[in-house]
Amino acid sequence: MSELTRRHFCVLTGAGLVGAACGSGSSGSDGGGGGDLGVPRDMTLLPPDLVNPECAINGKLYAGPTTKFAVGTATWFACSRVLVSRDAAGLFAMTSICTHEQCDVMFAPATHDFQCPCHLSTFDFNGAVTMGPATMPLVHYLVTVDGSGNVVVDVQTNVPATTRVAVQD
Repeated sequence: MSELTRRHFCVLTGAGLVGAACGSGSSGSDGGGGGDLGVPRDMTLLPPDLVNPECAINGKLYAGPTTKFAVGTATWFACSRVLVSRDAAGLFAMTSICTHEQCDVMFAPATHDFQCPCHLSTFDFNGAVTMGPATMPLVHYLVTVDGSGNVVVDVQTNVPATTRVAVQD
C-alpha cells in the first residue's frame, strides 16, 4: 500500500464528512438529510464557533481573533487551503495552493518565505514567486475584521497582493 499524502487524507476526510452529513439514515425532524448525526443540511444555521473554523462556510473562513496573528507569522488553515499572514502593514490572506501543480506551500519561518514541497517552487512572504517552476504568484483573498475582532476571509473574492487590513493591538 502506498503512503497516504496530506492531500489524499484531506480529500478522503472531506468526502467522509460530506457522506456522513448527507447520508441516509433516520429522517429526523428536519425532513431527512441530517441522518442519525443530527447535522443540519445548511451549515450556515450553526454559529461559526460551532463549525470547524478551518473550513470555509459559504465562502467565508472564520479564522479567529486578530490577536492570534503576530507580525511576521503565517497561519495555515488546511481545510480551506488558506494562509492568514500579518506584516507591518496589517493582515492579509492568500491561497496555500502552489500555482505550479496545486500542492500546498509551507511557511518556512527561518527564511520567512513559502516553499512548495512537491517541485521546490518558493514564494516570498507576500506570495510572489522567487523560484520556479511556478510562474504565477499566490492568489490573495479579501480579509475583514468583524465587530468582535475576528478575522474573516472571503475565499470567493480575490484582491490585489498589496491589500491589507490594518490591525490595532
